[in-house]
Amino acid sequence: MDALNKLTEYFREFPGIGPRQARRFAYFLLTKSPSFADELARLVVEIKKNMRVCDSCFRFYAGKSGTLCNICSNTERKHAELMVVARDVDLESIEKSSTYNGVYFVLGGTVPILEKSPETRIRSRELLKRVGEDSKTGGGKKVPKEIILSLSATPEGEHTEEILRSLLKPVAEKNGIKITVLGRGLSTGAELEYSDADTIKNALKNRA
Repeated sequence: MDALNKLTEYFREFPGIGPRQARRFAYFLLTKSPSFADELARLVVEIKKNMRVCDSCFRFYAGKSGTLCNICSNTERKHAELMVVARDVDLESIEKSSTYNGVYFVLGGTVPILEKSPETRIRSRELLKRVGEDSKTGGGKKVPKEIILSLSATPEGEHTEEILRSLLKPVAEKNGIKITVLGRGLSTGAELEYSDADTIKNALKNRA
């Protein structure tokens, strides 16, 4: 396989990118100057080298020191509110809406409806530890008062929500934690990543 075809195959690994678009990306790079390609390659290496995963919420963040991101380490945030999202891009969309001042937990994805091992798709064990279920930590991190399940209004998002409700029910009842979901601001089939600020604001306001 030559370099062009191999690069096309790499682009196809990107979410939402089909074979035609992947090919267009590869040809686009051929039209750019060598300095553009060099800078792109440098940034790919740099982002892998300098980005860290927060020990608390599991989001990616830029930093070389400490174990918590700027959101989790911010004492002015409402740590009693924990919002569970599927991916970093969902977290970013909510942050841009400026309607939420709590903290987050990033699942790392959603669970396909026919998946037989959901724990391999999302950070379910880590989430339980985060809300104080793990006996070894003794609830070392502050147990939240409310967990907001903020998932896309898609079949996979709703399926993941059901799994999380069942998973969190024992620890929620034990610690008096309220579990809520986004309200009707999100229409059926809507991806949280592409929702505008007003939609997210209404979904948060009407959560139940």
